[in-house]
Amino acid sequence: MNIKNFEYLKDSLKNLGFGDKLNAHLEEQLKMQPESFKLNLLGEFKNDVLKENVNYVLDFSKSKESDMYFFNRYLATLQSEDASKEKSQTFYIDKMTGITSKEAYNLLSGRAVNKDLTTKDGVAYNAWLQLNFTEKDKHENHLVKQFSQGYGYDLEMVMTKYPIKEQLAEESRAEVMKSLRKGNLTQVTFAKQGADEKMYIAANPQFKSLDVYDAKMKLQYQGIERKEKTEKAGEDKSQEKKEAAKQAKDDEGDGNKQKQSKRKGIRV
Repeated sequence: MNIKNFEYLKDSLKNLGFGDKLNAHLEEQLKMQPESFKLNLLGEFKNDVLKENVNYVLDFSKSKESDMYFFNRYLATLQSEDASKEKSQTFYIDKMTGITSKEAYNLLSGRAVNKDLTTKDGVAYNAWLQLNFTEKDKHENHLVKQFSQGYGYDLEMVMTKYPIKEQLAEESRAEVMKSLRKGNLTQVTFAKQGADEKMYIAANPQFKSLDVYDAKMKLQYQGIERKEKTEKAGEDKSQEKKEAAKQAKDDEGDGNKQKQSKRKGIRV
């Protein structure tokens, strides 16, 4: 067994949020030297109300030139009591980087994740990613919607429209924003008529707002979301088309018609 390769793969799993639970199985497979192998892991995500599971199937393959193994991709499936409602997506890995296990869960839950990306020719940019559950590619993967900085979603500015107490202090505001950018359903405190109320929020870049849920995870409308979604739906759809057209034009100029939604070369 290649010890350095084993250490590298362990670090990859850790960096991508899989922890060390698979290390023993990984070592066992590397000693057996198969051409390829899969590892399975069940992830549990919960808060005071929700409890959801994601099944991960991690794919490893051996190099044709050496005894090195590579962690290429993983399939994540958000489980449901109704199998027909389960959602799956394959996430691709390159050089220890990609969508983390928690981000995969958030994406499969319908929430948006903010990532630093690069085009194929190395130009860095930032964008929100969200799965499109109405369309799939030829590999049965959900298409990925992108909302880049040009789309105009300013998370910090949007938060000021809501009575979120955590945004009054710089440190707590930064923590909430960091959590939202990862796609997390984030617990905050709303100040309502002098009383504090526990709420959950998630970033909604498409409608330039927040999704707001009460303590029982019931979707709430503060007046802001409903009004903005109604008024801006047509405008945002038009802007989204412009973004897609611009990206397609850039891709065509590079001789590649596929969207370059990669982070350091990683496909989502």
